Amino acid sequence: MSKFIGWHFGWDKGEANVLWFWLKNTGIVIPVIAAGIYVLLTIKEPDHKARSKKDAKLPDGRTLLLFYVPFAVLFIVSNVVKLAPWEWDNIKVLIYWFVGSLPLMAYAIARAWESGKFLRTAAVACLIVLTSAGGLDVWRTMSGQNHIKVFDTDAIRLAEQIKAKTSPDALFLNAPTYNTVVVLSGRPSFMRYIGHLSSHGIDYAKREEQTKLIYSGGGVADLYLRQNDIEYVLVSPEERNTLGANEEFFKKFPLIAESGQYRVYKIKN
Repeated sequence: MSKFIGWHFGWDKGEANVLWFWLKNTGIVIPVIAAGIYVLLTIKEPDHKARSKKDAKLPDGRTLLLFYVPFAVLFIVSNVVKLAPWEWDNIKVLIYWFVGSLPLMAYAIARAWESGKFLRTAAVACLIVLTSAGGLDVWRTMSGQNHIKVFDTDAIRLAEQIKAKTSPDALFLNAPTYNTVVVLSGRPSFMRYIGHLSSHGIDYAKREEQTKLIYSGGGVADLYLRQNDIEYVLVSPEERNTLGANEEFFKKFPLIAESGQYRVYKIKN
């Protein structure tokens, strides 16, 4: 449990000042939230009798602030406590703080719009600044500038062969990467992506070492293959580049699937 939860000030600030970290990463978000809180605290509520029937149904400013308290608590907790082995995963909590802050931000901008020419100009500027970052991301995606290939054609073809020639519960050995062909086949792996394993607090060191030794084709490779009941081994560009896969060692096993630079060897008969 200590790997998951512990004191950790400033979320992902590193060596930076915490105030500068948040200003740099959120821009005017926090100042606009503060403006919304200030408006709700200082606004003068109309006399009960003077309120219209429509306005009478709306909560007052302090009630709205009480609504925001749980979201503010999430922000504070995420800045003083690490809720996962990788502190970045606090983002999964911070996103709820951000969503809960949106009504306050919208309220502050709306009040500024209604409060005279100068503040109306400020409201427009805030709206542009707050939406431009997300708009830029959408534009980059729609324009095709972000083009990331996860699986190539040969990987997809090999995955189809694996599904056709192996049982659904067949155990595969592959490089511990997020986009291994084995993922497409739906078969289990001896070890998957290190980033996911570490973020869940799983100790993967032993399996990582055994994976490296098996792919090197050293004297203990056959022993580890038997001990771990590995049925198939994938040799692809990833295994060659990151693990230096010794293909000569694996050629003694039957080749059951192949596409381009991707090969699958059957270990157990």
